Amino acid sequence: MKKAVAIFMAVAMTLGMAACGSKKEETKAPETSKAAADTEKADDTSKADEGGSDKPVKIGWLQKNQSNAFELVINGGGEAVLEQAKADGIVEEYYLLDGQTDPSTQVSQANDLVNLGVDAVIMQPAEMDGSAPVVDILHEAGIPVVLVNSLTSNADDCEGISASNDVEAGEILAQFVLDKLGSTGKYVHLQGIIGNTASIQRTEGIHNIMDKESGWEMLDEQSAEWQGDKASKFAQDWISLYGDDLNAILCDNDDMAVAARLACIEAGREDIVVIGVDATEAALAMVADGELEGSVRQDGTTQGAEAVNKAIALAQGKKVEKETWIPFTLVTKDNVSEFYKK
Repeated sequence: MKKAVAIFMAVAMTLGMAACGSKKEETKAPETSKAAADTEKADDTSKADEGGSDKPVKIGWLQKNQSNAFELVINGGGEAVLEQAKADGIVEEYYLLDGQTDPSTQVSQANDLVNLGVDAVIMQPAEMDGSAPVVDILHEAGIPVVLVNSLTSNADDCEGISASNDVEAGEILAQFVLDKLGSTGKYVHLQGIIGNTASIQRTEGIHNIMDKESGWEMLDEQSAEWQGDKASKFAQDWISLYGDDLNAILCDNDDMAVAARLACIEAGREDIVVIGVDATEAALAMVADGELEGSVRQDGTTQGAEAVNKAIALAQGKKVEKETWIPFTLVTKDNVSEFYKK
């Protein structure tokens, strides 16, 4: 257990430093089968890229935040493409703005990007409804918008989407618990920020599976807002309140899952099954050590890279395939070595 805590703290410190250094100035979800069919490589955006201009372009990116572990994975995947495109003379300048998980901040930053004269904008929405005005502001200025990772309520109006089907993630979470514990049990659910499409759709996916199971009961469902410290407090309270009746904790992301699992270990309740989403380094380390049952991996690197590829092509006046849906992968001790090297 000391090893797990050490890994978690080390990763948190590393990500915190990375976040400080990253502030550069430089629809509807598909069916699972469609997600798999639509996903090949991050650079397949240019299937219909005839025409357009090769003039260097300016790209703006309204990042959800520059501190959360998984957001840094998405940001890193896209920033690598932007940096290479700038070195190649394809991108004249790019602007990375920290939305601090606040839709009002993203709305204000959208106006900043209009004033900067960008040719296309990538946005990872802080909220489905709250971030929707960003799309309207940019479209009024004639600027195309690519959504990455999550959606706005007006996502159908956007020119590009690079994401994963979060309903699928919730279904994988729930099915894993059923496969692990059988036909009866009681569970709690830690949600992300209420109003964020990832949280909404993962909740939908969990209920798609669990509500059909007459032998399973949901004891509680609360938002820890993606945050480990809040998740830890909920887990401690639930363990105290429900005792041996609590069999599983389903978490909308890995920051919450890691914290909830550590709370279970501290309470001597290693029998409680905990699983999250994202396959962060801290979560994978615990899976590899047998301290966490699993994680549902989404390929944030590819999401970010594909979003940037779409934005650059749109900025050049080229056609792109609007939607790219990248499948999730269940990671357990059986296959964790494919994604994490000790």
